[in-house]
Order: sequence, then C-alpha cells, then structure tokens
Amino acid sequence: MEQPPASGRPVPLTCPECGGTLSELPVARPPRYRCHTGHAFTATDLVSAQARRNDAALQSSLRVLQVREQLLRRVAAVSRNIGEEAQAQAGLRQAAKVREQARRLAGLLEQETGGA
Repeated sequence: MEQPPASGRPVPLTCPECGGTLSELPVARPPRYRCHTGHAFTATDLVSAQARRNDAALQSSLRVLQVREQLLRRVAAVSRNIGEEAQAQAGLRQAAKVREQARRLAGLLEQETGGA
C-alpha cells in the first residue's frame, strides 16, 4: 500500500529508517514528522530511532577498525616473513594508529552507554 507524500514544513532532519528528508506536520502537538516514503515519528520516537541508528553506526565503525587492525598486522607478518622488514614496521605503525582510534571510539561508546 502506497503512503501519501509527506505534507508539512521540511526540516533539516533525516529519517532514521531510510535517510530521506523529514517534514514536520503542521498541526501536530507534540511535533510529528514524516518522510517522503511515509515513515512517521513523534518527536520522542524520532530521538529514540536516531539514537539507535547512531549507536549501530558507531558499533559498526568500531568493528571495521578492529578488522582493519587485524589485517594490517597480518600483512605486516607476511612482509616480515618475506624479508621486507621496513614494510612490516610501517604496517605495524599503521596498525597501532588504528588500534588507538578503536580504543578511543570504544571509550566514547562506553561513556554513552554508561559501561553497559
């Protein structure tokens, strides 16, 4: 079933479901929002949905950094095994930088969730 297009005043917010632009519905109090594809949110629901999406993106970023560090360390080990010590050391330095990025991001996530 096709949703009616959003009516109302466009606001500089995006839909946490599809990324589309949100419009604030004119007579709704408390404010309600709808995107062009029909996703609808109260202000409270929108805050919660955006927080969930933000947390998922940060968790995904942390996993990407962790995998990148592992890959850099594996490539450094291969470089060392074939006698490319300078390349191995460069890879290990890069892996250490990525590990530090992951550590900082993990710390931020822990602060946000209260250590849970």
